[in-house]
Amino acid sequence: MAKTRSREEDRVERVQRLLKSPNARIQALMGVLHPTEIAQVLEDTPHDTRRKIISQLPPEVLSEAISEMDEDSYPGQLLLLLNPEVAAEILKELDFDDGADLLSQLPEHQQNAIMKYLPDEEEDVLNQLLKYDEDTAGGLMNPEVVSVRENTSKLEALKDVVSQSEEMEEFYTIYVTDDESILKGYLTLRGLFVARGTELIRNIMSTDIVSVAVDMDQEEVAKLMSQYNLPTLPVVDHDGKLLGRVTFDDVMDVIEEESTEDLLNFAGVSDEENLRGGWADAVKSRIPWLLINLVTASIAAFTISNFSDTINKLVLLTTLMPIIAGVSGNGATQTLAVTIRRISTDGIPTRKAFGVVLKELSVGGMNGLMLGAVVSIAISLIYSDLRPEFIAMLGLVVFLAMFGNLMLAGFAGSIIPITLERLGVDPAVASSILITAFTDIIGYLLLFGLASKILLPLVSSVHEIGSYFLDPLLIP
Repeated sequence: MAKTRSREEDRVERVQRLLKSPNARIQALMGVLHPTEIAQVLEDTPHDTRRKIISQLPPEVLSEAISEMDEDSYPGQLLLLLNPEVAAEILKELDFDDGADLLSQLPEHQQNAIMKYLPDEEEDVLNQLLKYDEDTAGGLMNPEVVSVRENTSKLEALKDVVSQSEEMEEFYTIYVTDDESILKGYLTLRGLFVARGTELIRNIMSTDIVSVAVDMDQEEVAKLMSQYNLPTLPVVDHDGKLLGRVTFDDVMDVIEEESTEDLLNFAGVSDEENLRGGWADAVKSRIPWLLINLVTASIAAFTISNFSDTINKLVLLTTLMPIIAGVSGNGATQTLAVTIRRISTDGIPTRKAFGVVLKELSVGGMNGLMLGAVVSIAISLIYSDLRPEFIAMLGLVVFLAMFGNLMLAGFAGSIIPITLERLGVDPAVASSILITAFTDIIGYLLLFGLASKILLPLVSSVHEIGSYFLDPLLIP
């Protein structure tokens, strides 16, 4: 099926081609693009062209475009292509949280060179935001909030709301605080409008409010917002003082970032690897996990070497090795993906952990019964010219190995990420490599161990079985 393209994609590509012309009229070209499309152009154009584009765009357009750029393209670096005073004008057009995100990508001396052109109040706010870890609620929050005091009347509060909202693009909730700025509750606009003019705010506010601590991890913030279906969350310090708010658009970026991180970690790729980076960064990021995988694969190989006598006499088993290990590995990966998804969304409380493991153990066992039976029947059909008693025992060995390994794969695929999460280790990082090693080693132990006990007694001790089965197995 042909891949469809949007008009926006075509427009962006057309502008990118026209920009290569030495006589390109940048203002005219950018005038046909939305700021999000300008962001795409800036991400994919060479350094010199970027400089030309940003030097000819008005601050209000450029600021919105920069705020829409992918973080991996380091949009903050664009500020260095401008005069510090012009860069400060860009920051004035942005929300404080977006401005702090851009500045955080610059060295401190370059931050100071730009911020000295900002009003003292704005500089103080940005400096405060830069102190918070970027992966916390403080790093996400916008300090601009609409709030009223609990002891004011409805009419006084309404005036405060109108005054505070004049310089804000949008707000979703009116927060209520005491005289010490401690968060007490919230108001809806409807609740504020329908109340009597002399009614005190504390009598009409709702105290059933969900807030987040300033140092809460951004992933936990996203979970809370999703759980309670909130467009915004208030951020408080450890004394309960209202500091700012996190909005749903910030959380959408977090969800995308965390999903990308989990996907990369699940594949054994560090989230520190820049998707736009060069080969050297990729090698540095991936080689540690490949080395760990080399160690675990060596353990599996050592396991096989301990059954060399069995393998020499039953070469057929080598054709079954990838079936047992591969199917069980896929089963474990399915369980792992589901378990990590549970952990990353709702979490798995200790009281529910046993139930999760028991369920996956049961699922693995049922899958093992069915797949083991299928493989056993297939073997009896493919090798029908061998002795009936040998075929029967071979089918039993494969059945037991498949059943046991899939059941244990379900157990490992659930217990390993749960245990890692309890130990404070990201389960998406280490689980996949541990699971692969586990299913390989256990699969080989079961297959060759059972074959040694069940099949070897059926093989003549005098004849060594080569690449094909000799008389001891072919005699009816």
